[in-house]
Amino acid sequence: MRTRTGILFTFITVCFATPAFAVLPPADRDVVKVNAKWSETVGVSETIPTTQHLASAYTLRSNPLNKPLLKALRDLHTQDTRLQLWYTVPRQAVAELKEPTATETFWNFQYIDPLFSDFYANTSGRHHVNVGTIPRWMFKVPPIDIPVDPGASFHPYTKDTTGALLKDPGGLQFAEYQVRIYQWYTQGGFTDEIGRYHKSGHHYKIDYWDILNEPDFENKITVEQYTKIYDAVTTAIHKIDPNVQFFGPEISGAEVPWAKYFLDPKNHSPNALPVQWFSFHNYVDAPNDPTTWQERYFTGKPTRDVDGAPAQAFVDRLHQVMKIRDELSPKTKIIIDELGTFNLIKPGEDACSAVEPYKAYNPRYWVAIGANWADIFITAEKSGIPIFSMSQLLGYPTQCLSISMVNWDTAHPNAHYWVLKLINNNFGPGDKLIRTQSSSPDVVAQASIKSSGRKILLVNTSNRTIAVNLADAYKGAGLRAEVVDEASGEQPPRNERVMGGKITLAPFAVAVVSQGTR
Repeated sequence: MRTRTGILFTFITVCFATPAFAVLPPADRDVVKVNAKWSETVGVSETIPTTQHLASAYTLRSNPLNKPLLKALRDLHTQDTRLQLWYTVPRQAVAELKEPTATETFWNFQYIDPLFSDFYANTSGRHHVNVGTIPRWMFKVPPIDIPVDPGASFHPYTKDTTGALLKDPGGLQFAEYQVRIYQWYTQGGFTDEIGRYHKSGHHYKIDYWDILNEPDFENKITVEQYTKIYDAVTTAIHKIDPNVQFFGPEISGAEVPWAKYFLDPKNHSPNALPVQWFSFHNYVDAPNDPTTWQERYFTGKPTRDVDGAPAQAFVDRLHQVMKIRDELSPKTKIIIDELGTFNLIKPGEDACSAVEPYKAYNPRYWVAIGANWADIFITAEKSGIPIFSMSQLLGYPTQCLSISMVNWDTAHPNAHYWVLKLINNNFGPGDKLIRTQSSSPDVVAQASIKSSGRKILLVNTSNRTIAVNLADAYKGAGLRAEVVDEASGEQPPRNERVMGGKITLAPFAVAVVSQGTR
């Protein structure tokens, strides 16, 4: 991951002033023309496409779908993959579930250790870890009975745990807890609150460490309080590992107002580390009706400033955050490490507590959610975003099921998964981004030059079939396409020849058209 340089700032400025994607006047209402100006390089991609793996019932080795799920993770070959220990499975997310006393502590890694081991064994490159749940006993709230089953979903774990009720609002208590977990996994063990040493034998390399996750949602923590907690944790862990880098604030929907405060150095403690990474998420929802998805996932407006935003509106937010960053903390890198959409089968339901069966979802939905991600991936590349993550490998009833990348009944990858794999296989850091034009906003396109040849990523953002003419972009024969659509479903991207420079994209299809080096 390179530090931003003057070259990168110039690249971003050029992208904003003269975007690589432009809309041409339509020549034919039934055919979209896409052209690539192969001699015009508008930038070089830094963007790593990746995903996140969450603690769940399926991450228990006793679960019959554990191995197929890990195989799906391994087969993605993503870098900078994120491991998240989310609060809804507290026995896999919280290493000390009871408050220590003067004579006893309650550290227990029985269910967390296998999760870490399997994550590292099935991913490669740099690793991104989020042990972001604040133990309930650190709040002034009554204890709560936690299910004995370590795979049981338990959303009430954070009930009433508001930032105002933290016993130590400055974050030092949580920082000590985080340090011990970090030492357990990177330095072979730690000394607990009463001076007893706990040996783990683990020496994992953690490249990125998150501080909390969606803190305004999970514990109703304000940006002012979060900044204190962030400074306490990063200062404490940096003392034992000066090489690890820190991600925060992992906010979703409120990234613009949070950036204005969190990225201002004046709001951090005098000895705090500079903010290295500003991380945020995006989720937007729609009913289970394909006719609503173009507006809700791509072209519409958010209903409130703190909601998830459709693709075009989210791009506006991203640019606002980048502008704030440039003014307040120009060396900070911006990443999007959770991006997905929700599909509400029942109007007004809580998308992460929903319990519908997999068959309740229109098969086209998994294509549309992939198209939303692919559309914004193009923006991430053009904007110099180093890490862009699909959320999430597994969802299932009571665990944000409608952002799953696999069929939770079988662990077979769905079209959402295959879009990530398609893009990860074809695009990445070092690609030359080429000025690309489309005659319709319904087809988003980005051309790239790699050592392996010339490629164009195509995304149909509409619920209709569209014919695309690439004759102006590619001269000669030998064109092939890899396509993810409703017909490919739970199978790998379909390979097909592109005859006469023309390809037909089904609703919400994502395709990569390639031609070898010339």
